[in-house]
Amino acid sequence: MFHALERRCEQEQVAQLFPNILNENVLIDALENTETLKGHGGCVNTLRWNRSGALLASGSDDRHVKIWRAGVEKVDIETQHEGNVFAVEFLPSSNDRVLVTGAADHVIFMHDLETNTAKRWDSEGRIKRICTVQQDPFLFWAASEYDKRVIELDTRIGDPVTVVQPGPTNPHKRHVKSVAVSEAKPNLLAVGFDETAVRLYDRRKFDEPILSFAQLDAEYDSYHATHVAFNKLGTEVVVNQGHGGGVFVFSLDSSKDPNVMQRMHNVLGQPRETTIYSAALPHPELRQVGSDAIKERHFSRAIDYYAQLIRDNYPDRAFRSICHSNRAMAFLLRRSRGDTYACIRESVKALEIHRGNTKALFRLIKSLSSMEHVVLAKKCLETYKQWFPNDQGVIDRLTEEIAQIKESDGQPELQQAEGSVDYVQRFTGSTNHQTDIKEANFFGSRDQFIVAGSDCGHMYIWSRDTSKLLGIWKADDHILNICQPHPDLFLLATSGIEDDIRLWSPQLERADEYVSRKVADPYEFMEKKSEMGGFNAARTQMQLLGLMRESPQCVQS
Repeated sequence: MFHALERRCEQEQVAQLFPNILNENVLIDALENTETLKGHGGCVNTLRWNRSGALLASGSDDRHVKIWRAGVEKVDIETQHEGNVFAVEFLPSSNDRVLVTGAADHVIFMHDLETNTAKRWDSEGRIKRICTVQQDPFLFWAASEYDKRVIELDTRIGDPVTVVQPGPTNPHKRHVKSVAVSEAKPNLLAVGFDETAVRLYDRRKFDEPILSFAQLDAEYDSYHATHVAFNKLGTEVVVNQGHGGGVFVFSLDSSKDPNVMQRMHNVLGQPRETTIYSAALPHPELRQVGSDAIKERHFSRAIDYYAQLIRDNYPDRAFRSICHSNRAMAFLLRRSRGDTYACIRESVKALEIHRGNTKALFRLIKSLSSMEHVVLAKKCLETYKQWFPNDQGVIDRLTEEIAQIKESDGQPELQQAEGSVDYVQRFTGSTNHQTDIKEANFFGSRDQFIVAGSDCGHMYIWSRDTSKLLGIWKADDHILNICQPHPDLFLLATSGIEDDIRLWSPQLERADEYVSRKVADPYEFMEKKSEMGGFNAARTQMQLLGLMRESPQCVQS
């Protein structure tokens, strides 16, 4: 582990001195399936690298756990599990000689590879995830799904202790889906439930969560977390939300910052600025590219295009504001789940940059009206009347639109509960409806990418700088669930409903006959997937039914 960290520190130092040498965006472009590991006889539900990255452990519906080294199967454990293996972890204290596994049979086994013995613990729920931390090498934590708790086991003592279990009076007592502990800040433990909120606990005092991560616009039961993971520094958590929520990054530090609604009220309380007119803006050729994408209904392409312009941080304040408000328009027109709230966020940011942006305030009102937040929409409309009194036609249309929403039907004001943190980034394109073990992870030497699986069987990778989709790769014939980055190298291991495990690394030189698994145009792929949404859902359901007939345990995750 020390040598891996040392090498990573060296890489980061080199990257700072010579940023063009280790441009990992180039490596993303060259990422390909370089090796396929065969040996399991069922869906591969879990993958885990050891801390040095020399070994890869896998667990499957065939109830076997395998350990691979350099792409070769070295160990095959025929576990005593009677259900699908969902979790596997190397115990830090064992020098990789001890593996802990959890399965659908509600059982945890600790396997000693030297003595070929196993110790057993019973739970009352399926074990969906196990995690360990280097600082406490004899401990591990397990997400026990149905009995709605996280258990802690000290392998020197042997008796499990319940550390997270909401009390009987808690209306949010939910099934536990995922658990993660931070290597950098080992007192922090994140727990995902079958609800929207992910809860962060301090292991020194498990009584109540210290923070709750949830989108400001989501009801508590809108989504469920299928996977949670910390970044290397322990300052952020990535969450893959089921039921079409998307992939989100939450910052532990943002709990101190004003939320979007507070920022909105702040900006509305300030005087207007000189109105922005398009004819006076710089860079008309750049704006035209985004405008054309929206006119051609390529909304995801436009969203990412404007994100790149925002990242480039052009000096003209009005231009930067317009980039945000145009990105807001693309969200409003795309209408994917969560896009209306994304439009609100972008519109508020646009107004913070320049309060003369009529389009930003107009789109803010449209978004609030669409979400039936009548009180907020009226407040913004009053500001519009004060700032832009000559736009009487726009004012009349907005007034009529808001009047059609009955106050009694309107939603309460968007409010953030005390101790709750809204997301800092959202990543869209992948789908997460069919399984509840689908991962999302930080990737790259500086956690500058996000990687996730999808119901369509593809692997998605996004940029942390811009939230832009960098690529889509065909990684499973049915559903891709698991995406595990190597701890040190630019390498990924993936698995899903297929029996195979795929390894992904950069292929800078390819043979002429090589067939790439990378989708040529990710935006076109997503648009076709969206257009065929109903057909694809039906086809996926038929595939799942066929798999259930062949292997009933396969998709019961």
